[in-house]
Amino acid sequence: MSDATPAAKRTQSTADAPGGPQIFLSYSSDDSCEASLLAYAIETLLAKAHVRVWTFQRDQAADTRSVATSLKDQVRRSRAMVFIASPSTLKLGASQWMELAYADAAEVPTYVLLHRVSYAKLKMKERGTPPFLIAS
Repeated sequence: MSDATPAAKRTQSTADAPGGPQIFLSYSSDDSCEASLLAYAIETLLAKAHVRVWTFQRDQAADTRSVATSLKDQVRRSRAMVFIASPSTLKLGASQWMELAYADAAEVPTYVLLHRVSYAKLKMKERGTPPFLIAS
């Protein structure tokens, strides 16, 4: 049994991963074009550090039996999560909310980008936004 914290375990496993550190990019399928552009920008800007951005559309294996388990594993392997919150997230964001919960549970630092949505709209209780997303 290891005494390392989840964050320390994640850092150790990510540092040993082939290809370098990973960033998990969470987004609605409606925002896949913007997500692709952001992933490209991050990987280009951080190329010297061999940072790789994991996206569902590009990197999720089609033959994976349990997508939820795969997503959880990818979040845990990541050094950080970039979470794109948009109107689509608020409308149909169940899988994004789960990815956010996985990151919270694994203590993965999460950076929220608001895309075509205001913070005030994100905070509206009737939208069902997870409390830890809007906690400041």
